[in-house]
Amino acid sequence: MNRPSLLATIGPAGAGKTTWRNRCVPVVADVVSLDDIRAELSPCGCSADQTVNAAAVEVGTAMTRAALAAGRTVVWDTTAYLSGFRAHLLDLAAEFGARAVGLLVLPPLDTVLVRNSRRDGTPCPQCGFSRRVPENRVREMHDAITAALPSLPTEGWHELRYLTPQAKENSR
Repeated sequence: MNRPSLLATIGPAGAGKTTWRNRCVPVVADVVSLDDIRAELSPCGCSADQTVNAAAVEVGTAMTRAALAAGRTVVWDTTAYLSGFRAHLLDLAAEFGARAVGLLVLPPLDTVLVRNSRRDGTPCPQCGFSRRVPENRVREMHDAITAALPSLPTEGWHELRYLTPQAKENSR
């Protein structure tokens, strides 16, 4: 059996994590996207419904355990801006002797804010959330990741990769 791998994106909302995933992740990898899982679990089908976030993490964790136990590669498409959540992912990798790779996606804050502002800001009439993340939350994510940059190499990742996905707006 091959050594399993867990790859996790680390970047604020609007950084380009899902764009990178859609362009670069091989089809053989198992993808855990909290947005996709939230959409499946939410009564209204919204990927932004934060009321189902804890359940989405549980589902994603179970999916990861099954894939790693089978020796597969798992890619988490998530912000992972909180050190505690990164520790959870690293613990999952360690549980199965998996190679843990952090994929840092951190464009300048202005770029992230512009991308986020282009998301639909209409709140869902059922859950009240929209795809556009509040600007103060995006700033918080960006600041937290920027502050963590010096310590990321000491968290337990086998490898850190700094990704610079080509933005859709730059390809015109």
